[in-house]
Amino acid sequence: MTRMAALRWYGRGDVRLVETEIPSPGPGEVLIAVTLCGICGSDVEEYRAGPVVVPVTPHPLTGRSAPLTLGHEVVGVVARPGPGVELAPGTPVVPDVVLGCGRCWWCARGDYPLCERGAALGLQADGGLAEYLVAPADRCVPLPDGMPAEVAVFAEPAAVAVRALDKAGDVSGAVVAVVGSGAIGLLVAQVAACRGAAVVAVDPDPGRRALAGSYGFAGAAPAEAADAVRELTGGRGADVVVESAGTPAAVTDALSLCRRGGTTVLLGVTPEPAVLSTLDVVLGEKRIVGSASHRWDTDVRAAVALLHAGHVRVDRLPVQTVPLADAVRRGLADPPRDVLKTIVTVTGA
Repeated sequence: MTRMAALRWYGRGDVRLVETEIPSPGPGEVLIAVTLCGICGSDVEEYRAGPVVVPVTPHPLTGRSAPLTLGHEVVGVVARPGPGVELAPGTPVVPDVVLGCGRCWWCARGDYPLCERGAALGLQADGGLAEYLVAPADRCVPLPDGMPAEVAVFAEPAAVAVRALDKAGDVSGAVVAVVGSGAIGLLVAQVAACRGAAVVAVDPDPGRRALAGSYGFAGAAPAEAADAVRELTGGRGADVVVESAGTPAAVTDALSLCRRGGTTVLLGVTPEPAVLSTLDVVLGEKRIVGSASHRWDTDVRAAVALLHAGHVRVDRLPVQTVPLADAVRRGLADPPRDVLKTIVTVTGA
């Protein structure tokens, strides 16, 4: 077999299931037979409003431009190692999809997610909404024995949550407010709770607040969030706030919930500018930090361990599983409002 099915982005509103050549791994790479691939909000954004980050001219690192295969929340098995690779065929893995140039100041420090020429499989190179993909072997995290693919497919978004909390520092004994109780927000909340924090989950949707409550978190609507946080903190405000809703209003809410001297981590993405009070930030000496990506060793590996141990649970999340042939209609064009994550079943290998 030399050809495979792949879901490729051609333009706004134009994602097609096509047949293409199975790629070959080069030195230091592996060919992965994809088992499952999650659809991220960024995939939906590219379908509805792209190109956002999908390149339409050759990308400076990958040399690729549209059409490209989407999908960066991947779990699969090693189908064929490239030259010099010791990962055995059949090894189940989660690949870290983030790529760096390996030569710049950030890459030299090991912080390749900040590479100025950086890229990601599924956005600036072919990703996992296909039967096979090629990934760097040294960025593939092998799965523990017996870890289900249905759990491991959440490793990439859970790694985003791990990195976001790392930006906030030690949260043991802290009160953490998470603004936005979608899939990422609930993963952030669970990682914070694992690290000893009390969590307030803020969301306008009562169903999502109820879901947060099922994890043991205090749920609050945006209008009630300040009172809920004050009650938990004796009036001082949240020690850490993580904004994961991706709206300008959520950014404003997050900063208002943060205590003087506290930290707000901006995780959601919106092209619209947010309004913030510099007076509040400066006089309150509040720290604002962005977080967007992950590293294989500190973030993806930690996410896999948390998921495997059951410290971060995904069995309560409203999920729909669809075949690759239905991924455009049910996952990109019109995903159900009550579903937090679409998982695509892929039939590689």
